[in-house]
Amino acid sequence: MASSLFMPSSIMEEEARFESEVAEVQAWWNTERFRLTQRPYSAKDVVSLRGNLRQTYASNELSKKLWRLLKTHQANRTASRTFGALDPVQVTQMAKHLDTIYVSGWQCSSTHTTTNEPGPDLADYPYDTVPNKVEHLFFAQQYHDRKQREERMSMSREDRARTPFIDYLRPIIADGDTGFGGTTATVKLCKLFVERGAAGIHIEDQSSVTKKCGHMAGKFWLRLATY
Repeated sequence: MASSLFMPSSIMEEEARFESEVAEVQAWWNTERFRLTQRPYSAKDVVSLRGNLRQTYASNELSKKLWRLLKTHQANRTASRTFGALDPVQVTQMAKHLDTIYVSGWQCSSTHTTTNEPGPDLADYPYDTVPNKVEHLFFAQQYHDRKQREERMSMSREDRARTPFIDYLRPIIADGDTGFGGTTATVKLCKLFVERGAAGIHIEDQSSVTKKCGHMAGKFWLRLATY
């Protein structure tokens, strides 16, 4: 029987596909981008947990873009200055002047919880709140990127030369708060961010049970090794 994407024709072909993917992942991990990354698992562990249908997300390309951008800032001893974007209007205007976009948990807590109930920076809103805001802004970025391309391709070369090109696809960095629970909850949160268009996230080393605003006392810290 001929092989297909989901059905190998033999055990040998199944193993060959698996080993090829393992080698591909290991080669990726060996690049400069992950030179300082320590992992308690192997490439074989990762590939064994994949399905046969390979999936890619826009976040993959945007995370590469963010990494190159931050490496450039590091080499130049500069920084990416940004602030939290609330809505598509802000994110499109930020694109003209800033090289990254931030999505703040505090802003989402105050203006965009999925329950529509505002509150302080305690990360006590549903855990898909910030990923949903990321998706909202990412869809806006894609829309304005498409619209700009259509407009520019209808211009003459002279008009395009006089019209500044705006990079609407600025990498989005999102606030993951404390991960919203244990290890598996944090993994699922990270997965949501990847699926929704985030180029990067950060997670606090506070306990998700006693999460407090940064300036408040009574915080309980976790070892970084927890994540």
